[in-house]
Order: sequence, then C-alpha cells, then structure tokens
Amino acid sequence: MMHEIRIKLQSDLCVSAGDGYAGVIDTDIVLDKYGIPFIPARRLKGCLRDAAIYIYGENNSVINKIFGVKGDKKSGALHLENAAIEEYDSFIEMCIKNNMTANRVTELFTDTSASTAVVDTGEAKHDSLRFMRYVSKNKTWDHEQPLVFCAKVKIDDKYAGDFEKICKALRHIGYKRNRGFGCVKCTLVRNVSEIEKNLAVPENIADDKSYEIAYAIKLDEALMLPSKSSDESCDYISGQAVIGSLAGEYLKNHDADEFFDNMFLSGDVKFSNLYITNDKLQKYVPVPQIYGKIKQNNSIIDLSVYERKDEIVKPLKSGYINAELDMKKPLTERVYHNNLRDADGGLYVQNCIRKGQMFMGTISGKGTYIKTLAEILKEGNISFGRSKSAQYSSCTIKTLNIEEESHKKINFKKGEKIVYLFESDAILSDNFGGNDVSIEAVCSALGVDKTDLELESGLKYRTISGFLSVMRLQRAHTRAIAAGSAIVVKCKKDMDMNSIMYIGGRQNEGFGKIRIYKAGELLSDEICKLSLSESIHTKNHDEIKTMFDTIEKDEKMRNDAISYAVENKDNFINKWGSSFIGRVTLMLKQSNSELDFNSRIKSIKSDKNRKLAEKLVKDSDNKWEKDPQYKDWSKKQERLLIILTLAKYFLKEEKGEDAK
Repeated sequence: MMHEIRIKLQSDLCVSAGDGYAGVIDTDIVLDKYGIPFIPARRLKGCLRDAAIYIYGENNSVINKIFGVKGDKKSGALHLENAAIEEYDSFIEMCIKNNMTANRVTELFTDTSASTAVVDTGEAKHDSLRFMRYVSKNKTWDHEQPLVFCAKVKIDDKYAGDFEKICKALRHIGYKRNRGFGCVKCTLVRNVSEIEKNLAVPENIADDKSYEIAYAIKLDEALMLPSKSSDESCDYISGQAVIGSLAGEYLKNHDADEFFDNMFLSGDVKFSNLYITNDKLQKYVPVPQIYGKIKQNNSIIDLSVYERKDEIVKPLKSGYINAELDMKKPLTERVYHNNLRDADGGLYVQNCIRKGQMFMGTISGKGTYIKTLAEILKEGNISFGRSKSAQYSSCTIKTLNIEEESHKKINFKKGEKIVYLFESDAILSDNFGGNDVSIEAVCSALGVDKTDLELESGLKYRTISGFLSVMRLQRAHTRAIAAGSAIVVKCKKDMDMNSIMYIGGRQNEGFGKIRIYKAGELLSDEICKLSLSESIHTKNHDEIKTMFDTIEKDEKMRNDAISYAVENKDNFINKWGSSFIGRVTLMLKQSNSELDFNSRIKSIKSDKNRKLAEKLVKDSDNKWEKDPQYKDWSKKQERLLIILTLAKYFLKEEKGEDAK
C-alpha cells in the first residue's frame, strides 16, 4: 500500500548538496534539473532512522526490520522516494510553459545567509566568511503558508503504526539543524490514492505458446547501476537487473520453487536489456561499429554502404541510434553523499542516470511464464540497481504489449551485404571452460566464414562483471564481445534469414542478441508495438498560475522599460543632465504613491525639465494602464527606476566615465 510523508517547514531549510555555486555560494542546496529544491530520500531515511533510535534505542528489532541491516541479504520493509514540493507537477508544468530557467526558478524558493567563525575575543575569524543558500520557510506564491515536501512511501502494514510514530518524532532535517535551520513537522498520511495504471494483459495467453512482452519504463528517480567503476552508472538497464527486480517482486508472494527456477534461472525466459528511447517509443540500438561521423559536417554515415572519398570519418564510440540516424545518450547527473555512520566513510560522488528518461526492452518465453511476469509488470512495483529502498531506481511501467513471438524473415539476394549487429554483449566459450573473444569464435558462432568478412567489419570488447546479492559475492570477470560490434559479409546465394538470433551464454540475462539486416537498412522495418496513453493532467493550483502570470508580466514590463530607454537614448543624452536624472530618481525612491510622485514633479521650477519628467510619467501611464496589475504604484515605480538607471549609464558612457 502506498503512503505519503508530509514534511511541513517550520523554519528555513538547507539540505546541502555537498558543493558550492560558481564561487559565490559556499554551501548550496540540492536542486533538480528544473531548479526546484528537494530532499533526497537517503538523507530523509537517515534522519528518520535517527528519530527511530531516539524512540526505541540502538539495535532495536523494529528499527532493523523497517530500515534494514547493513550487509544483510534483504533490504528493510521501508521503501522511500525523494521528497518533492507538494505542488511539484503543477510547478514543472508552469516552468516549461513559461520557459523559466533553472536559476530563475531557484530564486523563487531560496535566499542566502552569511556567517563567520568567531575567535575567543569575540571577533570574526579571518577568512571565515561563508555564504549558504537555503530554502525559505514559506511558499513564494502564498507567503502565509509554509512550504510542504511530500515523499511516497511503501512499507509493510505490520510496521506502518511504528513508522507513523517515527515520522512524528522527526523534528529536524539538514545542515545547521542545531542552529535554527531545518525545523520541520513530519506526518505520515496512510493509503494515499495512486494513479490508475492502464496496462491490460490479454486473457487468451496459452501456456504452451511463445510470447513476447514489449514494455517501456520511465525513471521516477535517478538510477545507479554500477559499471566498471563503482561510482559510475551503466547507460542501460541490463537483463540481469531486470531479472533481479522481477524475481524480488515474485518472491514477496511466492516461494523459490521449481516454477521460479524455470522462469528466472533456467534460460527458458529471455530478459533483454532496456535501452534509451524517446517520447515516440522508437527502437534504439547500440551504435554499430560500422557507423561513423564525417568531421566536416557531423553527418552520420554507414560505412557498409557509403563510398568514402577525402572525408575524415570519426568513429562513434558510444551511444544509441535509431532508424532515422538520431543519436541518443542517456543524460547523467552527479550526486553527492556523505557517509556519517561509517568511520572510514565521508563525502563521495556517484554519476547516475538522470530521472525522467524512458527505456524500452522485451521479455520472451512460454505463455505460462509470460502471464506471471506481465502481472508483476502491471503492478508497477519495479526498481533497479543500488539503493532500491531510498532515492534511486524507482520507475513506472508506462506501457506494455504482449504478442505471440515471431521473428521476421529477411530475404537476401546474392551479392547483398549482410550485417550481424551485436545488439547486446555476447559471451562465447572455448573448449576449456573459459571465454573466447577471437574473430574465429565469433565467425563460428554466427555461422559465417572468416574469409568472407568485409573490411568494414569491426569488433569491440569489454569485461563483464557483476555482484551476486544473495551470496554477497562478486561475479568472476568475463571477457565478451561488446554491444555495437558488427560483422559484414556478402551473401553467396539467395536465402531467407531470421532478423534476430542468439549466440553464446547467459542469453536469458540479455546477452548474445544479434540483429541481422541488409546493409544500410538498420531498423528500417522495425514497427513500434507500444504507445503511450494520454497524459493525465496535473492538479491545477490557481495560486501558482497567478504567480507565473505575474512573473511573465514583470519580465515584459522590464524588457519594455529597457527598450524605451534604448529608443530614447539620444533624448536622455542631449536633454537630460546627470544631476537632473539623479534628482528625479531620488524623488521616485522617496515617493509613497503615484500622487506623491506627481506632486514632486510639479515642484520642479524649470519648465523644460518639468515637461521632460511629466512626459516620462505619461509614457508609462499610456503603456500600462490597460492592465489592472500595473496600476499598482510599485510596478510603475520599478519601470521608471529601470529607465532612469539606464539613462544614468548612457550619460556616463557618453562622457567616457566608468559606470558605477
């Protein structure tokens, strides 16, 4: 059952990001790509654990069951997502609609404070001045209401009561929480409604027939799937990760029986890798080794059909490509963590796949297994990689389609080039229990003659590793042919071939998938079997819309003021003196109302200067009086101040002075 933690700010909050900002801010806060602050789930989970220890004491069984034990095979009962502002979806919608930059959005939520260290004499310590950015306590669009962060929670019902007490005990979060920052009121809202998933599973699936599930997921949170380096994520979701996630969900309600072994371990079901896709759910594959980019114009070419002349061709070393030769790479972000509990810990960084991106893949096997797997996918409780219980890996199944498995036949004519593209890594064995990555082994597995290879053929290699979480052991490193490798041969006679074949070991984990196609026709006949349902409109928050309307009008007003000043630059230089500009500016700043300012203008003795000032005010009236918002004196005052400030700079520029 889905629950929700609501965190209401009682004071300003600084959830530190671990770094600064452009040499101006020493301690910055955690922000998403839109510039909206959030509370990372791992940070929140740590604070909740401290609150639990305050209630139950150290090493309590309740704490261990809820939060888990380091090094244990199973994670705790708590699964927690990042805490976002209550109006997050509506806010993003308005940000995109109004083309708001991330920096501009951040300014709406935050402010900065300065502090220094103090020596024994009470004086400020030399070179100790530091600036900190923090989230303001109240909403920008409603200054009377505190800002609220919400985090989705999944927890076993038998621990929900204890967890509710823990949430109430949480009083402080973030940096400087013992110095006035980060005071919060935390509550658990039980059984919140979830968005209904429109994922249909056909009822007429026969147990003995072979089917294929095509599905697409969207990352709700960042994803961390370790690659060669423990702090760098892979740029795809491996079949291994899919098996691990679905097997974990299955075991929550079933035993690890023979059916489980056949479905996940025996190889009867193949789980493909999930690769990046776009909003149209087009098929992307690892960039073939036979593709390159012309240096002169950056156009992508297929070397198996392109006749090179004098162009310089750069190899495409990574990324994914579709039938339209659109290159795509998953976006990544660096996330900072600070391990406070481990004596050997400290600040560390992980490079993760950014949330909001979509990935697509397939699962194929007998109907008896496909029905079970489809129901697990339909529930949508799926996550991958590290920290599944907090901050990372949460995702949503956006769509799925189930059809009888069938691989298209491709008709090749004599003399046409056949391309064997390694759509995934392939593990080939030798005769001695080891691995063989030689060209001879590849040709033997594909059933081609080494002497028939075309010059553009190319292989890449990589080392496969992994971790067996059940046994807490590292997998043995394995040399493999890397995805994107391509073998090109000429067809010796007319024949038909399947478009997909599998070679090598661990095929059920996504390895050894080979795509066969005519040279120059990569994915040309690929039909998208998936479609996204209509997006659900987010709740409309009128106060947020009003705030964005105001921001938009303010920007138009400021741009118009700048345009007016530039258009009348000669007038200011020739007719306005610097002393008169300074005098009118002072009048403007001291005026409490428009009536007050007009009376001050009338007090100017010089007819010439008084008429210049009156014209400036009249131009502002004529421009903005149609909008009730700009009948407000503060808006007119701001517009006039912008114009007069620019006029001052124009005069200084004309005289060759430094603008100060």
